[in-house]
Amino acid sequence: MDTELFVFAAASLFLFAVVSKRLEPTPLSGPMLFAAAGVLGHVTGFVDPIEVVESPIVAILELTLALVLFTDAMNVHVASWEADAKIPTRMLLLGMPLTLIAGTVAAVIVFPSLGLVPAAIIATILAPTDAALGQAVVTNERVPVRIREAVGIESGLNDGIALPIILFLIALAGSEAGEPLWSLFAKGVGVGAAVGIGIGLGTGFAVRVAVGRAWMGSAWVQIAVAVVAFGTFLATDHLGGSGFIGAYVAGHAFGRVVGAIDEDAGEFGERLGTALSMLSFLVFGAYILGPHPDVFSLSTVGYAVLSLTVVRMVPVAMSLYGAGVKPPTIAFLGWFGPRGLASIIFTGVVVEEAGVAGSELIIAAMIVTVSLSIVAHGASAPWAAERYGDWYGTSRLDG
Repeated sequence: MDTELFVFAAASLFLFAVVSKRLEPTPLSGPMLFAAAGVLGHVTGFVDPIEVVESPIVAILELTLALVLFTDAMNVHVASWEADAKIPTRMLLLGMPLTLIAGTVAAVIVFPSLGLVPAAIIATILAPTDAALGQAVVTNERVPVRIREAVGIESGLNDGIALPIILFLIALAGSEAGEPLWSLFAKGVGVGAAVGIGIGLGTGFAVRVAVGRAWMGSAWVQIAVAVVAFGTFLATDHLGGSGFIGAYVAGHAFGRVVGAIDEDAGEFGERLGTALSMLSFLVFGAYILGPHPDVFSLSTVGYAVLSLTVVRMVPVAMSLYGAGVKPPTIAFLGWFGPRGLASIIFTGVVVEEAGVAGSELIIAAMIVTVSLSIVAHGASAPWAAERYGDWYGTSRLDG
């Protein structure tokens, strides 16, 4: 990575920072502007082309997602989760499998030359959601806490659930024996959860003791959040588990222990995660979207539209049927299933593997879907959050 990239990234981040508050109520979201900046950097030649998969960029993207998941989990209100667990639980255990099936069927229909396994890979890559693309939804206090947290919990856990499925499908696509799916799930989810709980509780109690004995100040508590998030991801990944599951679970455990003594413990980690997320979309624009404008075709755009609407919204509606959730809430949760960082990372995992048929089409479907999601969800988030808040306030007044 050359110096020009760092200069361009720093300049983009600063320019966005000075107008960020002014842009909050507008349809111009951070991911949208940073992706556009990345494309501009590529078109003007200011950012030199590189092979993303073979560069440290993928590792940076993975650590960024781990930090975001960790800090999001720290902010989950346990009481709210326990009271309304049925919403995120149904969306993960029922909605996600239905989304994978619907996405696979749609890919087979839209891309008839693609085999069943590559079609399933596309569906799985595009199943995880990214709350960062609809930030106005999870930060708008007019949206009920239980709905905001349902979005965050789903986004935090579906990444780790998708990863072992992708690895299993890659093994099938490469005609390798591979591990059984149940084994990959046991390692990915089981090891991830175990390591996350262990590291989260262990480091959390260590921080609590250190603060209680005046060995550690607030500034280093906040720095420790980022260190634990990165360390958990790397340790879990090294042990064969899902680093994303590990980071999310560790964040939840760490937050329950440390939050009682320092409510602002995650502030630095959140801000760092936000900055890194924005830069991740700049990378997407400069190195993925910018060099591949030809991926926008009738079929890829058609699949992207299906992925963001029918493939997402119908399974969510089906998963919440009978749960006492009102139609406007179902529509709101169904629409805000943006695709972003996880889809980009998982595509990199596929590209790294040799022998995956249809990899070019898989990449194209990801680029188009994430691009449309950046625009559609980023632009609609402020407006939709306000309209949903209006409806929720009125429905409560009406009894």
